[in-house]
Amino acid sequence: MSLTRAEKITMGTAFSAILSFVLLRALHGGAHEPLPPRVYLFLHSGMELFGFAVCFAILVFGWLFFVDSLTKHRLFTAALFGAVGALNLLHALTSPGMPFFRAAGGLTLSQLFAMSAQLAGAVGLCLIFRHRDSLVPASRRLPAFAASATLACLASGSYFLFDEQAALFGGRSAMLLRIAAQSLIAFGYLGAIVLVLYRRRTERPQAALAIVQSLVFFLLSDLQFMLSFGQSGSDMLIGHAYKLAGCYFLMKGVYYVTVEEPYQACERTESRARFLAYHDELTGLSNRRLLMEQLQEELQRARLTNGRVAVFLLDIDRFKTINDALGHSAGDRMLQAVSERLRRAAPAKRVYRMGGDEFALLLPCAESGSEPAERQAKSIMGLFDAPFVLGEAEYHVTISLGISFYPQDGDSVEALLKNADTALYSAKAYRNEYCSYAPEMNRQAHDRLRLESDLRRAIEEEQFALAYQPLVNLRSNQVVGVEALVRWQHPQRGLLPPGEFIPLTEENGLILQLGEWVLGAACRQNKAWQDAGLPPMMMSVNLSMRQFRQHQLAERIKAILEQSGMPPQYLELEITESMTSDVEFAADTLASLKELGVQISIDDFGTGYSSLSSLKRFPVDKLKIDRCFVNDLTQGGSDAAIVSTITAMAKHLKLKVTAEGVENDEQVKFLRERDCEEAQGFYYTQPIPANLFENWFRHRSQTA
Repeated sequence: MSLTRAEKITMGTAFSAILSFVLLRALHGGAHEPLPPRVYLFLHSGMELFGFAVCFAILVFGWLFFVDSLTKHRLFTAALFGAVGALNLLHALTSPGMPFFRAAGGLTLSQLFAMSAQLAGAVGLCLIFRHRDSLVPASRRLPAFAASATLACLASGSYFLFDEQAALFGGRSAMLLRIAAQSLIAFGYLGAIVLVLYRRRTERPQAALAIVQSLVFFLLSDLQFMLSFGQSGSDMLIGHAYKLAGCYFLMKGVYYVTVEEPYQACERTESRARFLAYHDELTGLSNRRLLMEQLQEELQRARLTNGRVAVFLLDIDRFKTINDALGHSAGDRMLQAVSERLRRAAPAKRVYRMGGDEFALLLPCAESGSEPAERQAKSIMGLFDAPFVLGEAEYHVTISLGISFYPQDGDSVEALLKNADTALYSAKAYRNEYCSYAPEMNRQAHDRLRLESDLRRAIEEEQFALAYQPLVNLRSNQVVGVEALVRWQHPQRGLLPPGEFIPLTEENGLILQLGEWVLGAACRQNKAWQDAGLPPMMMSVNLSMRQFRQHQLAERIKAILEQSGMPPQYLELEITESMTSDVEFAADTLASLKELGVQISIDDFGTGYSSLSSLKRFPVDKLKIDRCFVNDLTQGGSDAAIVSTITAMAKHLKLKVTAEGVENDEQVKFLRERDCEEAQGFYYTQPIPANLFENWFRHRSQTA
């Protein structure tokens, strides 16, 4: 076990003190050398006055400093040594040669006060450190000090009244009393040392180590008094010297506990508060406040030098999906990893975390022209080519980046940040891209804001409609199901495809309300078709990430099925591979959905992160091959091999396979040869409204 510097100093001090005691006793040889009375009186009085000053300082520390962090050990130690200091002062005033000297049989008042002070200190410290430390209110100070002063006064008064009866303690009785008291004192100091070290066995702060040093000197002082001859010899002065050293280290320990440690704690708290005022707690990067201050300074410098300043704003593409799929703790680790990579692009003080997954870089005195900015942007985006490792898995993430320049894109902090954010939003439309600000982007941002406002109204007024695309069995060529796809009938813009509004609903949380409406409308339509005489068919509905992680999802779907009256076996819920990243959560959620009797399919299979080891744990019924593998299916490239592999694997796992995006006969023929069960795409029909689908279905059934 490695020792700290404070522990090494404590061990060295204790060893030196013990060694000095042994050497003094060895060289002493039992000889007693009395000192001249005046010399002894001067030295002894000075030592006792110094000891009283130390005890008084300990009392003041406990009474005045950091009373809001007052603890039992601090309070009782201060009260105890207030009484010990008073007894030591009376010991000095009643010593031979002082005005209040009085003999009491075989003992003097000075000896009684000295033994009482030592006994109170030893036993008191042992009792104090016998219990764990804890905070106490400041109101406890007065009762503690009053009790200590009362006991000291009672002891002092009883000694001064102790006159004729003290003759009983003469000769041998006085010696036995002295030896018993000194032995008890020694055991008290030993016990206090053991208790302090035991209570601080896992962590030994500097204050506790200083108190241990003081107790060692107090113990040696007691042993020196026990072995000394007479009352005014050099042995007694050596004992008082050890006692003064003990008082010094005790005051040092009390100072650390009372003043130094609370002060350092306040300093650390204030320093932490100052740091957090200008830095992000999670990543340690500078925050928005510091960016605005430093950007203002750079703008002032650029105005004087006719220079340029570039502001880069970037955020992580689809970071919300990472957070939802892997959990917030994994998301925090991803943010920390991203911040570390960004530090490579610029000094730490020029990289900022704006909040969430958004970061900023400040590039003062940027070169003129667009090439340097593009070079910087490409360099930053290149930092994300390598995957991030979280746990035992690798994850590839991309960023979108927006750039604004002083002076052409704004001459104030607010304008530059606003325009960089506008450029960032334009880049996010493509993902893994960067854009420099252009004035027309403001119109696009305004349109987006207006669209978001219209979207809230659209959900309230149910301006949405469903279009249906059939799922055809490749063996029988029969329609076995449909996929419900949402469309927005905007009052001014007309019919909007999902790509123009679904990302917005995911960002602002409206996807939960929209998804629940889609599910209910699809189930009611399927039940209506069955009531109209169409054969029962599967209704396939997509679940969003937020829906999948929604509380009590199974209960919500069960309620929708009961309200619509549609049998659960005709509902197919489509999830994406990214939803299954949290394997335990996904398995539990899918199991609860399967208990309803619905079917489960994995949409866009082959484009996500799911593994075969986790796939076999999920109660899945179908895999849907993404259209990107079907487009070039007949060209004989890797897409054909991927589709063949997926269908073969699904067959072994007893899963159905649906191919999306089928558009020609060659694709249909290839899929049939590979035992793919179902297909959907423009080859059969594009998504059409419910009434047109019913007509299309009846016409197809009549001509089949």
